[in-house]
Amino acid sequence: MNLAKNCALLALVGLFAKAEMRAQLANNVSIPSVAAIQGVFGDVSVRLKAGDFAPDIVFTKVLEPAEGSWNSADLSGKTTVLVFFPLVSRNPNPMTMWNAVIERFAGKPVQFVLITSEKESSLLPWLAQHRVSGSVLYDPDGQTGRAYGLEMPAMVYIGADRKIVGFQQGIVPDDRTLNGVLDGHITTTRPKPDIASAKAFLASGLVPLDAESPRMPRPEDQRPAFPPSDTLHVSPAKNELGSGNSSGDDFWSLQGFTLKSLIAEMYDLNPIRIVLPASLDNGKRYDFAIVLPEPKSREEKRRVIEQSIQDYFHIAATRVDHLSDVYVVTAPNGTPPATTARQSAGRTGGGFSSSSIGFETVGSADEMPSGDPKPLPINAFRSISVRNATMDEFCHTLERNLDRPVVNETNLEGKYDFQVRTGRGQQNDFLERLRNQLNLVVTPAQRNIETLVFQPR
Repeated sequence: MNLAKNCALLALVGLFAKAEMRAQLANNVSIPSVAAIQGVFGDVSVRLKAGDFAPDIVFTKVLEPAEGSWNSADLSGKTTVLVFFPLVSRNPNPMTMWNAVIERFAGKPVQFVLITSEKESSLLPWLAQHRVSGSVLYDPDGQTGRAYGLEMPAMVYIGADRKIVGFQQGIVPDDRTLNGVLDGHITTTRPKPDIASAKAFLASGLVPLDAESPRMPRPEDQRPAFPPSDTLHVSPAKNELGSGNSSGDDFWSLQGFTLKSLIAEMYDLNPIRIVLPASLDNGKRYDFAIVLPEPKSREEKRRVIEQSIQDYFHIAATRVDHLSDVYVVTAPNGTPPATTARQSAGRTGGGFSSSSIGFETVGSADEMPSGDPKPLPINAFRSISVRNATMDEFCHTLERNLDRPVVNETNLEGKYDFQVRTGRGQQNDFLERLRNQLNLVVTPAQRNIETLVFQPR
């Protein structure tokens, strides 16, 4: 398998993993306890599926093209991509991507219809200054969204026979899915979540769509069906490739975790600072879950799981300091990174923080993911973005995927925005860019590092 096929396989596996675990589209999802869920377009009274007849589109006016018209008969005779996008003016980048897709598919038997409910006071001035291709229909009351049974904005693919081909999350269709719909190479049947099934699916050339529209997360979606107790339930992972992390007031479910990645989550440590017995540091994936008799805070649940881990695997934790190879981060000229994070209401430490990392592909193209990601040398990094973070938080993020701990010796205080990128096709000079752009230097060294060591008991 070449690298391109391997990347495609991972993308497909990720897509189906998301479909299987709809309630945890991002890690660390905390699901509120609510009695009922109402769709963004109002109460959902129908649930359409692939193969159903597409309902009429209900709207009050045609916004684009100017002087354009639309009627129910327009849904037949060619493929339709129906997109629900409530706020257009606040999202110019997706609109640019939308226009580009339509341009690439010009001349093909497909039409693009965007339904919006944004207030005219903001929408119309924006449309007067920006081009939006395809048909833009105004449905301020969300009637079409309700007719299609949507709980949240999504894309609906409709065939020339006016039957629904499938649903897809998102607001901009991708070329591969569109070509699959036009060529009839679509499936709504998900492969089993294992490597062999994913490879077979990739070889089939089929493109996946959902048979039903995406649902909003519900508390019961991820709440395990165990009797309440303080017992940690451990079982082999049902999904060989995907992972999920969801919690509520009285439960915590972590799916597809290795023992080391679970410990890293519970103790807020990077895996490089955790040592396990060789027999347990084997990359095996598990599903871990607790359902407690009464609501507890996240920290209380964390402590229950920490103790349960040691009891279940018969290990004991000890914090040990020893001399280790590390990366030391310094600020030689004593100045902070070039961009200082905005302060919230004039106070240091406020605001939302986020992070992302990009790195070179390392290892064989045929190598499939198994267990935790392998630690990388720092020269494998291509980019890092950490917003509204202290230097310690930046070093913690940098260390997350590295082959050795990162030590902060900058003596810098406060919060900053860190961003270093290496463009496509450019030489990967991450460390040089880190120095030039953020005034930070990373040097290999040795330091005494605290490590969490687990030993059999």
